[in-house]
Amino acid sequence: MKFIKVFFYFIFLAYNQQVTAQIYNDYIGAGQTQGVIVTNSSNSNGTAEQSTIDGGGLSIDAFEASRFLSNASLGADFETIQEVSEIGVSTWLDHQFEMPIQVSYIDTTWMIWNHFYPQYINIWGEDFIVNNGDAVIPYWYYWKMAWWNNILKSKDHLRQRVTQALSQIFVISEKSNLQLSGPGMADYYDLLYNHSFGNYRDILYNITLHPMMGFYLSHINNPKSDPTNNIHPDENYAREIMQLFSIGLFELNLDGTRKKDEQGADIPTYDNNDIKEFAKIFTGLAPSGYWWPWEDYSSIPAEWGGTYNESPATVVTWESMIAFDNWHEPGPKILLNDQLVPAGQTTLQDIDDAIDNLFHHPNVGPFIGKLLIQRLVKSNPTPEYVSRVASKFNDNGYGVRGDMKAIIRAILTDAEALDCSWQDEPYAGKLREPLLKYTQVLKAFNAYNESGKLWNWGYLFDEAVSQGILSSPSVFNFYLPDFQPNGPISNADLFAPEFQIHTSATSINYINLVYDWFINENYGEIATHAGDSVHNAPSYDNNDLDPKDYIFLDLEDEYAIAADAQALIDRIDLITTGGLFTDQTKTTIINSVEQLTDPVERVKTALFLSFISPEYNIQK
Repeated sequence: MKFIKVFFYFIFLAYNQQVTAQIYNDYIGAGQTQGVIVTNSSNSNGTAEQSTIDGGGLSIDAFEASRFLSNASLGADFETIQEVSEIGVSTWLDHQFEMPIQVSYIDTTWMIWNHFYPQYINIWGEDFIVNNGDAVIPYWYYWKMAWWNNILKSKDHLRQRVTQALSQIFVISEKSNLQLSGPGMADYYDLLYNHSFGNYRDILYNITLHPMMGFYLSHINNPKSDPTNNIHPDENYAREIMQLFSIGLFELNLDGTRKKDEQGADIPTYDNNDIKEFAKIFTGLAPSGYWWPWEDYSSIPAEWGGTYNESPATVVTWESMIAFDNWHEPGPKILLNDQLVPAGQTTLQDIDDAIDNLFHHPNVGPFIGKLLIQRLVKSNPTPEYVSRVASKFNDNGYGVRGDMKAIIRAILTDAEALDCSWQDEPYAGKLREPLLKYTQVLKAFNAYNESGKLWNWGYLFDEAVSQGILSSPSVFNFYLPDFQPNGPISNADLFAPEFQIHTSATSINYINLVYDWFINENYGEIATHAGDSVHNAPSYDNNDLDPKDYIFLDLEDEYAIAADAQALIDRIDLITTGGLFTDQTKTTIINSVEQLTDPVERVKTALFLSFISPEYNIQK
């Protein structure tokens, strides 16, 4: 009972840190620049004057580096924090942007599957496997193992973080029949990963043609109108590409605030007729490989090509969909702002025009910019912050619209992201996503095993906290961007999206997970053995795990200073919160640690209490 009381005390503090803050007025510099003007007598073309005090062009201290990396990575170790502190944010971003593609999720998925497949052959026999077509393709479990393996091994911290953020905007989910195609989900994630530093238009165009999105939002095999048989183009993707992936529901100013009509009402960006016109665009697309089986197999047009298997589990395709012009809606289409798509064009020409129509809509910069700010930095950006990011979306400084590198840099280096003073504003910060808490545990302390198979499939974690990669309950993600939990946050008219999955159950489950990680040293759900059925997940049983596969954290540096409780807590504070522990929290953890003599127990206890602290759970 004491355990649960302590937990709810921490959660209460974390909840209220969104709307209360401590003010610091005792220093300037390192981002604390409000009201300060810097001039320079030199006429040189070197570092801008303001950078000498705001830190933009200089090295920053380790605490600022840690807080920056909490926005720009899935988790950073002590050495990475030191690196950013030494070379500065701008140079680190340059290095990350220049880093080549590190991994292929679909290749890793197949690599892991090829480890398990011979085991299934041994269990069931080759004849059974070959004749049971649905078993030949790895299900979602293997893609999940590939994701954890790749994010834990790769050093492209920024690309991995941005990809994870994009996956919560351009949503597909295993909570559908997509779970039957691990390679398909992996390939979709590769699409986001490969284009995360490219151009937003390319992302929008390529997800439109990807069969995973086509199936998830039902524009795959979408036929032209047939009024005689009451067949009309499916409108699902047409609606969501506008509502969720580009322009949103209402017309916006550059700063993300809503425009008003003469009566003071919000102005919708589109209506039902616009949806119908866009639905005509997204017809005639079909997969290039195996079919997703239809309920009535005889209705699949033979001239569309492809093959299919009548098993409902046949999910083999992940290559871009192919256009079949004779099944594309003919005639002109009228899109937003009365743009005419002329009759007689091919399917892909129509799609190209439609993507351009959306891409150049003035809403996209503030709409997508604010969503990315919420995912990377804070739940309640000011209109000025949104405006600065949207301006970079509209023009990267060289006349290019939609440049993801410019957008990401603008988000992560804005004063509201870097300046210490913004931490003290009531609307600063965000509740950390459960998934990012887990990735930080494993990446901050360099999770490893002897075999090199970091094949964590995270099923129990997902079930416990209601979040995993590509596993949201709907296309609306795990939480809505304008979610307001009842109480102080709602009363202050602030938003806190992540609180939508922060329930009494998930909050208690999280603390139990942290206890299991650090006290029981159970850091992952590693699977290296086949299950007892080709239809089931691979075997996960730590009691049956080869010692070479068991995950450990590298805590040698923490053990080395464990005798000095203050030094230990200071180091953990730096790594986890960027130095935001209050004196009260430090004292609480130090008092608990000093009751222990074993260095391992001291470190484990300190980490357990740190990862459930309010300063950690509320990211600032």
